[in-house]
Amino acid sequence: METVAAEHGISRKTLSQWANTYHGKDLYSEWKTRETQDIKPKYLEVLKVKSLTGSIRHMELLAKLMDWFPASKQEIVTEERKQYGYSEPDVDVNDIRERLKQSNGQITRIK
Repeated sequence: METVAAEHGISRKTLSQWANTYHGKDLYSEWKTRETQDIKPKYLEVLKVKSLTGSIRHMELLAKLMDWFPASKQEIVTEERKQYGYSEPDVDVNDIRERLKQSNGQITRIK
């Protein structure tokens, strides 16, 4: 930054303050986009070759760039199910029968 400031005859502090304004940030962003346009095809070609040779890191990066899977990793938790796809609640059948006998046909909700 000091070299650029000296080339234009301004202080490093002035250049730094200008670079942190919205206008300075916009110009830097435009410059960065222009400068990297010609290397994108080369970069993607190298990335493709590396991912096809079996590099997991390169495969993940290529997939993220192409939006083939979400950028954030999420843990998937699965539970084992019984044979019929559900698990029966832990209920004492004898207790239910006894309560039904005592209720004289009236069923009440038990919390």
